[in-house]
Amino acid sequence: MIEGTGFGWIVIDGKRYNSDVLILATGEIKDRYENFSGSSHSLSKIEVDILLTGSPEVIIVGTGQAGCLVIPKEIKDYIKKKDVSCLQFPTPEAIKVFNQEKRKKSALFHLTC
Repeated sequence: MIEGTGFGWIVIDGKRYNSDVLILATGEIKDRYENFSGSSHSLSKIEVDILLTGSPEVIIVGTGQAGCLVIPKEIKDYIKKKDVSCLQFPTPEAIKVFNQEKRKKSALFHLTC
């Protein structure tokens, strides 16, 4: 359960995180920037491969408080080829979707812009 978010933070199951997070379908929560290379404002193939751990049916992407993170077309196509849905919303809305989503899910939440 995600309790809330604001600029630069998110609270998941009562624990505050101050960095972008990946939530895997296995329930594991990872710091997005551990072993990170790329742009914080774009979803990468490497990140998608991590998000596919545990075989989710849907990937939810929180695109930031103002929605600045983008998902390039080639990444959307890659996800679609894996037969996984991809939903993207500004992070405050994405956490509501995440909490209500009944399918097996994984997520990336960008916490700033």
